[in-house]
Amino acid sequence: MGVTRKIYWAKEFDTSHFLSLPYESKCLRIHGHTYRVEVEIWGELNESGMIFDFNHLSSLVKHLDHRILVSRDWVVGRKDGVIIVEKNGKRLELPEGEVVILDKPNATAELIAEWFAERIVERAGKNVKRVRVRVWEDPRSYAEITLEL
Repeated sequence: MGVTRKIYWAKEFDTSHFLSLPYESKCLRIHGHTYRVEVEIWGELNESGMIFDFNHLSSLVKHLDHRILVSRDWVVGRKDGVIIVEKNGKRLELPEGEVVILDKPNATAELIAEWFAERIVERAGKNVKRVRVRVWEDPRSYAEITLEL
């Protein structure tokens, strides 16, 4: 008899961002969302009887919650606890504790989902076989990524 195990976890968080786009869009301006992240992780039980610790997922959301997300490519400097961001004709000087710098070229829902999935994989044991992350930007639209390990 084959056994497939999966865990599911979901949480909402609030954050703001803006996008870099090659066309005019309201999303070029700073705006916020109440995101909903949904995580599915498939795998075998580890020595603790878990596939993955839900607490690790909670800590990722806490890291993003009530912060502004920016691309690493937009950061032009740091000084005295301030991150300097330049993009779309804006120059922002933001307190370091209020910013999450994504190691991605933009701050889209697709890349936020990818960032989240990669952070899960960093903490995953050899027992984890697949990670799926879905990031809802609003009740009508989401981005999803699945990583096979």
